[in-house]
Amino acid sequence: MKILKSLFILVALILLAWGGYTLYKKYFSGKSINNLELISAEAAFTFETYQGDQAWNELVQQPVWGILSQLPAFENFSTNLVTLDSLTGKSGFVTKILQNKHITVSYHTTGADSFDLLFTLDLESKEPLELIEEIKTKIPEKSRIQERSYSDQPVWEYFDAQNSRKWTISHLNNVLLVSESSFLVEDAIRLFLSDNPNSLANKLGENLDQPEGIGRLYLTSKGLSKGLSGIGSSKDSPLAQELAIAQQVVALDLFFEENQLEFRGIALLDQEASFLPSIKANFSEFEKLISNRTLSLTQINLDGIYESQKLENRAFTPKSTVSGEIQARLLDRGFLDFFTGEQYFLELESVANQENNLAVFARCSNPEQVWAYLNEYSNQTEGHSRDFYLENEILFFPEEEFPAHVFKGKYQGFTQTHIALLGEILILANSAPGMKMILDDVRVGNTWNRSSSGESMSINPSSGYSKTFILPKIWSKWTKNSNPTWSSFLQKYGSVFKSFPYLTLRINEIAGKKEVSLLLPFQAGRMAEAPKTASLVLTPNKQVSFATSLSFGPKAIANFNDRTEDILVQDENSVLHLVNSGGETVYSVPLSGQVISEAFQIDYYKNGKLQVLLATNKYIYGIDRLGNPLPGYPISLGNESITQLNLVDYDNSKEYRYFVATSAGNLWLLDKEGNKLEGWNPLKLGEEVIQSPAHIRVAGKGDYMVAQGISGNFHLLNRRGEKQPGGPIAFGKELKTALLVSSEGKTKGQGIHGISKTGEVIAGNFSGEIIYRNQLIKENRDDQFELIPDQNGNSYLILIRQFNKTKILDPEENTLCTLSHSGEELLVNFYDFGSERKIIAVTDPVQGFGFLYDLKGTLLTETPLESTGKIQITHSAAEKQYRIRTRSGKQLFEYLMPD
Repeated sequence: MKILKSLFILVALILLAWGGYTLYKKYFSGKSINNLELISAEAAFTFETYQGDQAWNELVQQPVWGILSQLPAFENFSTNLVTLDSLTGKSGFVTKILQNKHITVSYHTTGADSFDLLFTLDLESKEPLELIEEIKTKIPEKSRIQERSYSDQPVWEYFDAQNSRKWTISHLNNVLLVSESSFLVEDAIRLFLSDNPNSLANKLGENLDQPEGIGRLYLTSKGLSKGLSGIGSSKDSPLAQELAIAQQVVALDLFFEENQLEFRGIALLDQEASFLPSIKANFSEFEKLISNRTLSLTQINLDGIYESQKLENRAFTPKSTVSGEIQARLLDRGFLDFFTGEQYFLELESVANQENNLAVFARCSNPEQVWAYLNEYSNQTEGHSRDFYLENEILFFPEEEFPAHVFKGKYQGFTQTHIALLGEILILANSAPGMKMILDDVRVGNTWNRSSSGESMSINPSSGYSKTFILPKIWSKWTKNSNPTWSSFLQKYGSVFKSFPYLTLRINEIAGKKEVSLLLPFQAGRMAEAPKTASLVLTPNKQVSFATSLSFGPKAIANFNDRTEDILVQDENSVLHLVNSGGETVYSVPLSGQVISEAFQIDYYKNGKLQVLLATNKYIYGIDRLGNPLPGYPISLGNESITQLNLVDYDNSKEYRYFVATSAGNLWLLDKEGNKLEGWNPLKLGEEVIQSPAHIRVAGKGDYMVAQGISGNFHLLNRRGEKQPGGPIAFGKELKTALLVSSEGKTKGQGIHGISKTGEVIAGNFSGEIIYRNQLIKENRDDQFELIPDQNGNSYLILIRQFNKTKILDPEENTLCTLSHSGEELLVNFYDFGSERKIIAVTDPVQGFGFLYDLKGTLLTETPLESTGKIQITHSAAEKQYRIRTRSGKQLFEYLMPD
């Protein structure tokens, strides 16, 4: 027994020592690792180089750089390299760091339709920390680097002067990781620490070697699937589904050829087919039939039909009844024996109401026998029919996905099939108009064999397989079939991408290896047109329906859980609804009436969790994110009817004050528990106010509590409710619109700005003086004037409503633009997000349309938005896009637009 115990202890010690040694070797010994071990095989793409400085310098000297440099990704990358150079304080430091180092740039999905880049840099075991310490000492003033850990690995977050997180940095042994997305860095750490074989290095196996050119591009089928799903409006497109279940990787070295970017390398495929091209191919016959209205072309050129049948789409699920009929009546009878290995799959321009216009061309070794089989099948099957067009017989097959059932799942998108035979080529189209379009083009010679545009260059006799996208032609289809985020981007930069005539992927087989090339030709000396501010076609990213028409909102508020934006709306039954970023209604809370205030957010418990504060004419409501009232809420002022509510937080201490005005001309100041504060319980102003009373902190003068009366007086009070020297300022009874406190305009300092209904611009200061007056030209007796503040009240525009148009002036009273909209009901709002990001949002509630303009009066949307209320816009600098919300009837809409 003692011997057994001793043996057990010995074995346990051996196992413990071995486990400790293994952990040490893997995590603590500093073993050099390959960058590709940290990159998921599901990356949309990965670019690798061992010559980072040379690759970049060579790229920017190539003619193609004139095109690529206009894309924001390349522009930002170039800027970031300069920034990193300046952070180290050493000119040329980045070049030195990148020289002869292993570098990767990979593109990953980080959300349903969002992507981000992950950078890795092999700096050897000690240098990553040295570089991080170097950067720490050189960061700009007010920027900071904050250290944390993830799974016991060090992580550094770089925050800029605006306290926005810009970069996440870590290192694993010898490799430095950098990304704007903390998720990607953490994902790389998880990949490193786990036994998950889903790294790119694992997928490459023995093919993990250095590039022959200056860099290498890696593409995986799963990564491309995720990319397509993230960009497309449909998350389950046939191509994305096919790629998702495949196990394929290509590794392509980059070469700069004359007038062409070329990637060449190998493919690791899960298909058994030999990609040796057919030596009996008849390219000229196909070129006679391929329409110049072709958008993309897939070419299969293999040695025999049964070799091409090995190219199987495993994501296709055949319909048993259709499959059984085709198997018994065609395939089992030798139908495929009369085909060659040449097949072409075409995407064509839309025709009639057929948006997805598709065709398959298949060459037959015995076309008469093929046609006889199809004729027999058609004659003996109910629902089949035939037609004639231009002396060609066309058979109609109503079975869904007939070509896919015949050709091993390839060529999906055929809800019905129309079949014709021209010489040796069997043509299958997915619509009657599509078939007729093909036959028309063949008749008039609108085909590739007579084309001078170079499309036929993309048919390559030495390729067993190729897929070609004719970019200038297919771009509008891609734009239309993309989700709203990407559709706007594709529209904006379409002219850049269209500078490339086509993109083609080719596969051949040499000595048992699959060789791949990816070609992107361009015209030497031709620069893409600079992206212009052009109107975009926006489609709703989200649409939420309610049972009753909406009357308030949309109002964007922060979701403290995930930092997304929630939306508040209220319907005509006075029910307040909160909708999250996914379009789901979080709560619906009935209120005592319509919301008459802004919707504010407060941190009532000072724990980072936010609640909503708003008012009806009877109550002040505090509602948490679950729809529950805060303790003691709603707050009432007795018989007083609330007309205005503002939130005051003097020192950002979350000791909130609620500044309230009532119809009786009283001002109240409450704490967050609803207690009425001394001096304000109430302060009898003696007149109704026409905008929310506010707290203003004036440089050099201190705090003011201000209120604008209906008489035109601007009341100046201190925090105890006592009159301040100089107040009230008499702006006059002619001023019926809200005054604004701003540094804009002629005052050249913080002043109080207004405009009378007759068009007199007036400005005062906090000493109680009127310091500026100017009468604007009144072109018509009924012209109306007002100031339109931006979303933060920091700046404003001057609006002149005329009987047939609306004029917009800047604070200096210079005319910016004239809009063709008019009417007293017109809602005009101004959004200023800095730089050139300034938008005028116009809603015509009578027509139910909304429009977006820049300050030059250029329409930003080609088609109007659905809108009957104020258009609400927020901007994300990280995502480089606007989120636009509107309401119309019972609908809430969200649109996305790139900045």
